[in-house]
Amino acid sequence: MVIKTMNIKELIKKFSSTPNTERASEYWAQMFFEQILPQIEQISNQSRYGYHGLTHTTQVAMFGLDIAYTINQYPLPVLLAAGLHDCARTNDQWCIMHGPNAVPIAYDFIAKNYPTLSRSDTKKIINAVKNHTVGRRAPDGVAACLWDGDRIRLSWEMGYKPECFSTSRGRQIAGLTPIGQKEYIDKQDTFLINNNIRTREQIEFECEQDKIHDQIGTQFKLKVR
Repeated sequence: MVIKTMNIKELIKKFSSTPNTERASEYWAQMFFEQILPQIEQISNQSRYGYHGLTHTTQVAMFGLDIAYTINQYPLPVLLAAGLHDCARTNDQWCIMHGPNAVPIAYDFIAKNYPTLSRSDTKKIINAVKNHTVGRRAPDGVAACLWDGDRIRLSWEMGYKPECFSTSRGRQIAGLTPIGQKEYIDKQDTFLINNNIRTREQIEFECEQDKIHDQIGTQFKLKVR
């Protein structure tokens, strides 16, 4: 499948002239699901579902997009970084090297699909992806959005640690109560459904597949032990 590369200058112009509204969020979310994600699927080593599968990648992208607006960060580099951050993963095991291992894949991906992206944005994407497993103080907005977006789920599952986050919005989402977490995700899913970006059936199916994948992975780990 060949996906047309969009003109970066046109995207920047559109972002600069579009206020922080649901319409703008709709535009960028649609771009991620219709253009970026299909491109990532072609080069990623990840499974489609599961704890560190492509459904996790989409969630990090949506978290990152939310955070990007609060710090006035141009969304395209954030969405590309989110899409690429786990592309070198081959399983769900703890591994700090999947960030550095993704660097050559990310460079090649950007060169082929986004050749007019600025050197500055490319460098920020590469550094954000490379260091997302160990970085603490984000050096720029792209890293801040990716790292915070990737760590929100861990905070929800293992406890919120403010020092692991670089933005106030990231800290706010990561510190939500279980009820707040459900409300946030429900609102996010409703946004995708109402704007015809995802259907309810797609969202429910992907959630069920993630559960199945995670159960199989847990059973396999128990057998290995």
